[in-house]
Amino acid sequence: MLLFQCLYFVIIFYKNITQRKESMNYKRKILISAFLLILFSIFSTGCESVVPNPPFDPDPPPDLPPPIGPTSGWIIIEGDAETTKDCSPTLTVYSEGAAYMSFSGNGESWTEWEEYSTSYEEFNIANGLYGTEFGTGTRYIYIRFKDEDGNLSPSEEIAWDTVNYEMGELFSIKILPQEVTISVNGSYFFTLHGYDLKLNEVPLDGSKVFWTKCCAGGKLSPTSGLSTTYSAPSVTGNRNITAQYNNLKTGAVIIVLL
Repeated sequence: MLLFQCLYFVIIFYKNITQRKESMNYKRKILISAFLLILFSIFSTGCESVVPNPPFDPDPPPDLPPPIGPTSGWIIIEGDAETTKDCSPTLTVYSEGAAYMSFSGNGESWTEWEEYSTSYEEFNIANGLYGTEFGTGTRYIYIRFKDEDGNLSPSEEIAWDTVNYEMGELFSIKILPQEVTISVNGSYFFTLHGYDLKLNEVPLDGSKVFWTKCCAGGKLSPTSGLSTTYSAPSVTGNRNITAQYNNLKTGAVIIVLL
């Protein structure tokens, strides 16, 4: 609309000028024509510049379906500490919609699924298993989640945290649990753990762990490594198993009942 108004103004101005052409000589006509052309150019440019752009009103995006599966969540090692001497530090985790969780030291090799909990202390960050590295150094912990229907958290957004691990000097070892009651022909899973003088857990080299049982009956499998399963015989009684790591030795009691 402004452009038409500008053009109308120019036309009226030019008409008024030409009505007086009888009193003008030819040279003045040329000058006025040139002036009008320049004036028209200025007005048309100015008018175009003040015309606002039409507002952009895109269609609203369609409603997206809710994501399937638990969220990627997050993980915090030892209350966000920079350094820890515990190779099984307290892990604080969260994911919306999770029923299970699994851990890794490299994001590729994962533990078995555990029931979801916001606090966990069973993942060893320095024993060389599940993508971890044995010994002192910077350690990463990755976590993934799964819901009741088997849907996984987004694989492209795996939650992780890092901590500097300082391995203490091994002082003692312990079988967990140290005592258990099972039925005849039953079985139980045991693990071996190491500790420094201040009871910070120290990683153990599984190739140096050897399991034995001191009583007749029952079975241990395997007899080396960081864990074993004891299978009870068909008779009742107390049974003992032992684990040895270099010059350290420890035991556990198994009570077999009907």
